[in-house]
Amino acid sequence: MSSSTTPTPSDPEPTYTAPSTTTVPAVLTSTPNISVREYIYYLPYPLPPKTPTPYTPGLPAQNPLNLPPHPFEPTSTLVLTSPSLTFVDLRYLNPLSVSQPEPPNPGDLGRLDWGFAGSSFSQAGTGPPHPTLGAFKRASWTHWVDSRVRVGHAPARDDGDMYALGGGRFLEVGFAFHPHLGCVAGHEELWRDVEVKSTETGGEKRCVVLRCGNEARGVRGVVVRVGQFCQGILMVGGEVTTERWEAEVAGGSGGEGKGKGTVEEKPQQAKWKRTARSGTGWLPCSVTWRNDAVVLGGMVTFLGFEWVVEEVWEWV
Repeated sequence: MSSSTTPTPSDPEPTYTAPSTTTVPAVLTSTPNISVREYIYYLPYPLPPKTPTPYTPGLPAQNPLNLPPHPFEPTSTLVLTSPSLTFVDLRYLNPLSVSQPEPPNPGDLGRLDWGFAGSSFSQAGTGPPHPTLGAFKRASWTHWVDSRVRVGHAPARDDGDMYALGGGRFLEVGFAFHPHLGCVAGHEELWRDVEVKSTETGGEKRCVVLRCGNEARGVRGVVVRVGQFCQGILMVGGEVTTERWEAEVAGGSGGEGKGKGTVEEKPQQAKWKRTARSGTGWLPCSVTWRNDAVVLGGMVTFLGFEWVVEEVWEWV
């Protein structure tokens, strides 16, 4: 299978249907976001009394629970969020040996730790501010598609307290059932914002959202592109397919999604490469950088599935 935008005989080709009416583009009121996770740290739940919260900023000097002294990241985790707060969150397990690709490409479903997509929401926290980190926000993420849950079944609740650490870094504090632990545990996750880069010769930046939903067939899917990254997830019943793509842009791809790009010396149209894939299906990620075909309100038909162009944004 090809990892570039040039189709091979085995690659499916989408078809496009223009919208029946012209939709006036909305004004960009919030900024699309690219975020990578730098670590996850597990804690007992509930915490013993008087345990400092958040816990990880005090490590390794302060460790009253005698837990591991340093957080670590077992996955390649990337989240893309649109201005309307639609997101795709994909988490691929890091390789355990030099013989494994980093991350999996193509098709190794066993390396997908978790993938989900939906909508996010946040508001000011109601508790007292932290003595050193200050006020926090209460954030929630609805999972419209979830690799751990069949379509039509309700996923587990997903929310947490978000502390701004400065420098585009945010610490998420929450708790959840963690399948690999076999129990409910507390967790702290460090997230870092990544600069959105242009992939266009004119320097403009783009964000595109595609959505596929057919409840009768048990199908749900979301594709989100923000700047130089694109991710998608498709669930058909209990079968999941995910893809991550990254563009080689001027100044290098940045490697946030583990892509191996090269530096372009002159401004030119970026080249896209698929850097990760799991499952046996296909996703219309490559549609999101075909600017002449992606029209707000239009339809993309891909291998029998209809994807609505839900969002198209452009800014500089």
